[in-house]
Amino acid sequence: MPNAQHSYACIAITGASSGLGRALAIAYAHPGVTLHLSARNAARLAEVTATCRSLGAAVTEALGDVAGPHVMASWIGSLGKLDLVIANAGISAGPGTASTESPEQIETIFSTNVAGVFNTVLPAIAAMAKQPIGPNGDRGRIAIIGSIAGLIALPNSPAYSAAKAALDVWVRATTPNLAREAIALTLVRPGFIRTPMTARNPYSMPGLMDADQAAAIIRAGLANGRSRITFPYWFSLAARLGDLLPKSLFGRFPKKPA
Repeated sequence: MPNAQHSYACIAITGASSGLGRALAIAYAHPGVTLHLSARNAARLAEVTATCRSLGAAVTEALGDVAGPHVMASWIGSLGKLDLVIANAGISAGPGTASTESPEQIETIFSTNVAGVFNTVLPAIAAMAKQPIGPNGDRGRIAIIGSIAGLIALPNSPAYSAAKAALDVWVRATTPNLAREAIALTLVRPGFIRTPMTARNPYSMPGLMDADQAAAIIRAGLANGRSRITFPYWFSLAARLGDLLPKSLFGRFPKKPA
């Protein structure tokens, strides 16, 4: 229900060891909450786990690459009841000094940012379909971290932009179908967030915000049961307008490192 307050007691988050995933895990870490955290870096994941436990949450951690479908299906299937799954894991790169991205880089970005999301989301849908409808009015909610970059074809990061655009279209097209099964979908479109992923960007980043600020916005939007969380909103409007401009105009901007 729009504007109704939704609470989530059992939450799974991918890419939880750094950046936005870490900030989301800490934002949700409270007594009475169970967090299931997944990432590839053992040391960083252990630090996040310890921090969340110190805040009162019950936490399980799992090392795994979202690009592995069997790994993700096994993990999601082992977690039991899930109120909220946040498909957050993602990577970013651009052509660097080359004119185009390498085939290997494009494949890696899509295997993580698109296939990795589906490797998380599809098992989550299957698990939630078996759950009873809860007090939130649904069987569970799945949040997919897209990007405002999915609203504009960016020559300085083509594969990343295209991957996020694919998620954007899939979520918007699938939301009404899953709603009939009482499974809620939320598409999150953040702008620039201060994380290790953006630290390498060789250009100015309008609206850049800290990861904990972004996590607070996302958490508030999910609490309100929103199907779209886009911020900063003015930046999304600029992106839509910018997508109407000739892409040759973007040639003067620095490219994201390979």
